[in-house]
Amino acid sequence: MTEEREILAAEYVLGTLHADERTLFTSVLVHDADTRAAVAAWEQRLAPLSVAVAEVAPSPGVWERIEGALPSPRPFGVLEGGRADDSSAPPTALRRSLNRWRAAALAAGALAAGLAVFILDRQLMHPAVQPTYVAVVNRGGDLPALVVRVDLATGSVYVRPVSTQTPSGKSLELWYIGAGKAPKSMGLVGGNAIKMPLPAGLSLDKASFAVTVEPEGGSPSGDPTGPVVYSGQLIKE
Repeated sequence: MTEEREILAAEYVLGTLHADERTLFTSVLVHDADTRAAVAAWEQRLAPLSVAVAEVAPSPGVWERIEGALPSPRPFGVLEGGRADDSSAPPTALRRSLNRWRAAALAAGALAAGLAVFILDRQLMHPAVQPTYVAVVNRGGDLPALVVRVDLATGSVYVRPVSTQTPSGKSLELWYIGAGKAPKSMGLVGGNAIKMPLPAGLSLDKASFAVTVEPEGGSPSGDPTGPVVYSGQLIKE
């Protein structure tokens, strides 16, 4: 189901398609099960609007424009061509027509108001899903030393040590290495899982993480000074 087809399904349910578009879309419904499923899904999503939205009264100008667009009523007892009508039935057709226009206008106003609230509410409850990235950092083909997970939705980096070994009197420091960029320190790695903020402006495509052995407390220069003991490529989950 393409995004365009999904939008057409929504407009079909709302009744906002032009006549020729609606005719074409109806013919597609007959042969396409996915399109029928999309229409059914939109009908279910929009169903709460009929009961959850209060009526919205149109302005008086709406009635004036509607009445101006309707044909002028003939005097009671006069038929087309000026012939007299001896029927005693009251002229209710015009009132019924006008009432239908008013009901349609009320429904359209309520639907428009409700749709804006409904879409906004769905966007707040279900924001766009952000991808996550993960790197298994190890030494050669050994068991993973640690797992690094980057969550763009929360802007966080989660580091979970698995089998790291810190030399006595030294510290292990984690580095982010972007494509063609200098290493950037992410902090020290110990024996416990840690969470740290994702620095702004980092490109995660073709990036990797590495762990170096540094003097106790970390690199004194802000750049890697010791050997790389673990490394791993960052990939999208």
